Amino acid sequence: MMCYPHSVPLILAILVAALAASPASARDLKFGFTPVLSEPDMHTEFDPLMAYLSDSIGQKVVLYVAKDYGDLRTQMETGAVDIGTFSPFAYVDAARGGKIRLIAQCVINGTASYRGVIIARKDSGLKSLADLRGKRFAFVDPKSASGFLYPRALLIEHSITSETSFKQTIFAGGHDKVIADVLDRRADAGAVYEDALGIAKSKGVPTDNLLTLASTDPIPHDAVAVRIGVDDALTKKILAALVDLDRSDAGRRVIANSKPKQLTGYMTAQDSLYDIVRRTAKLAGM
Repeated sequence: MMCYPHSVPLILAILVAALAASPASARDLKFGFTPVLSEPDMHTEFDPLMAYLSDSIGQKVVLYVAKDYGDLRTQMETGAVDIGTFSPFAYVDAARGGKIRLIAQCVINGTASYRGVIIARKDSGLKSLADLRGKRFAFVDPKSASGFLYPRALLIEHSITSETSFKQTIFAGGHDKVIADVLDRRADAGAVYEDALGIAKSKGVPTDNLLTLASTDPIPHDAVAVRIGVDDALTKKILAALVDLDRSDAGRRVIANSKPKQLTGYMTAQDSLYDIVRRTAKLAGM
């Protein structure tokens, strides 16, 4: 059979459509995460959860580390990834497409919310948000709640905008990279989630050289969603396994292994939980 060049896009489209249409129960499930840690650390942190879920639902679950915050949405919309843990704003953005369904929320260190912080070097001379004018500022990703959206809203409340107030705006791509940029003076200040500092310190990063200029309002923890097309019976099994994480020996071993993220469980969630994120996005002009 001869394949002509003009037929290649059609063949690829058919293959993608077939993948999206194939029942998730007939193949390995892919569980995607936004890149909140380095890729090796993501596997150390979440591979035990994949093994727990595989045993709990009777179907192999494998980890997918998204290239960036928007990539997870793309992978779920094409059907390449079946389950996803989204940062709050990335979830709100992905939900607009109507191709994912929220099922749960992460519980971290026993809490359902966290904060973003704006950091700078102690020797930078920066003492307040007003001092950031004319400086280089590092965000994580345009879809990050604690690494962009909430800090942006906080800055706007102080009449500071990334478009007009900074000498340079950087999107570093990860919370650890923002910390590195500030410590290495590539940025004068930056925005990360509060626990990123503790994670970095545990790895020997000299975070004692940093100070916190401000903290954001509380942010709901990450959202867990399934793609539209995952059948209800399988979705219920996934949700039950997540909610029961802290109720079995196997699940408690996953929790004990969760050193950087300090995952302590999951709870059933409704989309309205993230309305506060939508209101903050509106305030931030997003």
